[in-house]
Amino acid sequence: MESGVAADAVPPIAGPPAATRRMPAPEDSNRVIAAIADSWDHPRTMVGVSILLDWAAEHGCPPGDLLRGSRIDPELLPDPVELIEAHQELTVIRNLVEAFDDRPGLGVELGARYHLTAYGHFGYLLAACSSVHETVQQGLRYALLTFAFSTMTAHVGDHGDYVLAMEADDVPPDVRRFAVERDVAATVQIQRELFPGAPRVPLREVRFAFPAWAAAAPAVYHDYFRVPVSFDRPRTELVFDASYLDRVPPMANRHTAKLMAAQCERLRAERLHRTGVAARVRAFLLDQTSLDLSLETVADRLHYAPRTLRRRLESEGTTFRAVLDEVRRVVAENLLHDPSIPRYEIARRLGYQEWSSFARARRRWDNPTATP
Repeated sequence: MESGVAADAVPPIAGPPAATRRMPAPEDSNRVIAAIADSWDHPRTMVGVSILLDWAAEHGCPPGDLLRGSRIDPELLPDPVELIEAHQELTVIRNLVEAFDDRPGLGVELGARYHLTAYGHFGYLLAACSSVHETVQQGLRYALLTFAFSTMTAHVGDHGDYVLAMEADDVPPDVRRFAVERDVAATVQIQRELFPGAPRVPLREVRFAFPAWAAAAPAVYHDYFRVPVSFDRPRTELVFDASYLDRVPPMANRHTAKLMAAQCERLRAERLHRTGVAARVRAFLLDQTSLDLSLETVADRLHYAPRTLRRRLESEGTTFRAVLDEVRRVVAENLLHDPSIPRYEIARRLGYQEWSSFARARRRWDNPTATP
């Protein structure tokens, strides 16, 4: 049982008592366990969008309606490694919220669909950790590999409980409630799947920062969380028994955890290089009909001084040449799958005068350590 709540009991949903309305900020609490350091504005896989599309289709909304304006190629949806930008997923979310009248609890319904298996290496890492304490630390370090839009901080509260706080002030207001609901429900779903068949996760309470509604809150909050849920709180929080941090996941394995942590570190580094100015350059290049472009030309089109653009890319750990080569590789892979496109046209699209020049570049991409 969770904090004395009967399994079939319907917990209350209400605003916070006046005496508890002023909650301490995570940084004022006894001990911070971990916090997300990366921005939510990063590339993510198609899996999150696919989950949204599948749910919407089951409820009578065709995929095309949700993909409208997102510039997501439907044919790439099954690809487990294809990446999209955060703003593309937000466009899909915005279409979903509009199609279903922004109904309260919609994010909770969808968040329940984000199973541990949706996160790839990240999911395996959490399952293999030696304790919940470690899953919290690793989970927030590699949160960039999830679909979360909330910035999360885990801390031990003033009353000795474990609190996971979420902030989403920088998420667009029209999709903020959905994003927070989905993040909260998905987080709870992960906890439950880390301990399959075990006693229920010791979740005590769910607090949402957004206000309640004049009408009664939807049953989805009762049905899914099965603990007291309150609204209009200073911040969104999940509150657990402190002893939960010491619980050992049944699939814990230090060797697998070490291997998955290395994979997650690699993926995190790759995606960090796809954000910020590098992401703007990449998006611009992908829109061009020819990649015969210089740094000076791209800088002018993106309203940077060439020196500034070069410096900004270097600060993100990359160069214009590296970004251009990466885009050329992506475009080349797509073009080479179409036998109707002649070689000279492929070379021209990639910015090469001749096919032989492209062939040499391709060998360099495939074997970057080889001596020219």
